[in-house]
Amino acid sequence: MDSQGQNAPRQEPTSPHPRTSTPGREARPPRNGGWRVQVRYLLLAGFLGILLICIVAYASLRSYAPVAAREIPTLTATPFMPSALSPTPFNPGEELPPTENPAVVLPQMTDTPIPDKPPWSPYAGPIHQAAIPIPTPVPEFDQGGDVMNIALLGLDTRPDGRLLNTDTMMILSLNKTKKTAVLISFPRDTYVYIPMYGMWRLNAAFAEGQALSYPGGKFKLFQDTFMYNFGLRIDHYIAMTFGAYKGSIDSLGGSDVYAASTRTDKRDGLAYSNYFTVPAGSFHMDGETALWYVRSRATSHDIDRTRRQQEVLVGIVQRLFNLNALGNIPGFFVTLASYVESDLTLEIITPYLELAPYVSPSSVRRFGLTKPDHVTEWWTPEGSLVLLPNTPSILAYLDAALNQ
Repeated sequence: MDSQGQNAPRQEPTSPHPRTSTPGREARPPRNGGWRVQVRYLLLAGFLGILLICIVAYASLRSYAPVAAREIPTLTATPFMPSALSPTPFNPGEELPPTENPAVVLPQMTDTPIPDKPPWSPYAGPIHQAAIPIPTPVPEFDQGGDVMNIALLGLDTRPDGRLLNTDTMMILSLNKTKKTAVLISFPRDTYVYIPMYGMWRLNAAFAEGQALSYPGGKFKLFQDTFMYNFGLRIDHYIAMTFGAYKGSIDSLGGSDVYAASTRTDKRDGLAYSNYFTVPAGSFHMDGETALWYVRSRATSHDIDRTRRQQEVLVGIVQRLFNLNALGNIPGFFVTLASYVESDLTLEIITPYLELAPYVSPSSVRRFGLTKPDHVTEWWTPEGSLVLLPNTPSILAYLDAALNQ
């Protein structure tokens, strides 16, 4: 080898095919690939530049273009549609069933504590909303002795036989131990709680017992009403319609009634005047006059009616004494049955006949609730005039009447 070419680069033989890499030796890129890569980078950079120019141009044009007003939907009021609940009896202690739609939020209950039992328990709850708070039941009145309380009722009826109200309500209390008879009148407009019905006039209790199909019947509702509001146990009843009332008095030949005061009021069917007068003192009445006397109220009030009702009743009993009708009790009961409706039987009343020597019409002690000691007038929201009872005063009055 020549000494001058010792450090010269070695010339590789040319070949039409590029040299392939061999193990342990790095392959060289082809000599003609560099310009192609540069062209690719130039094209990519140009595309990105054009895209950037388009975006800037669009933004500039958009800033000058008018923008359409954004349409805002109009909100309409949607009525509250609570989920339908089946009607259930009112019960403060009962929870409402869950609603079918969980998206509906029911109003939250207040923190007012719910009593363990309603105020009317254990009696039936009302079906009508009360205008005033419903009072709680009065404890049973203790009369002591061997006592029977009989309700004497005057029924208002219509020609079709439909039962309306008991416009006359008197309680006759017979006490075998004390050998006494006490008569107590209750005004028909006394505003009380009638179980199952609600707050209303006392004279509606008997009729509503029939209309509501009250368990035990119409007299049972009357009994529960008196027990609830006055604690007074009513054992039996004698009910008489106005027509029977007139007929029974006429069958006795009339009755002598002692009027405590002169009474003048309107009366239909008079040929000479629109007014009729009953003077103070004894006055003989036929059935029609007696009915007018106990019902007239154009120039008086409900309290005065109870007094007049007692006066006529005492006159009838005195007439029976005069005719010795009570001497033939079986025959008297047969006659009485044709005029009255009653649950009394001869077997029930016979033990109390031993009071006859001790009791006479003049010895019967008579009482009646009065204004303002026992009741006060009040207009209901519906526009009805009623009498609100003063329960503590009435209970004290009953104790004085029945236990003295």
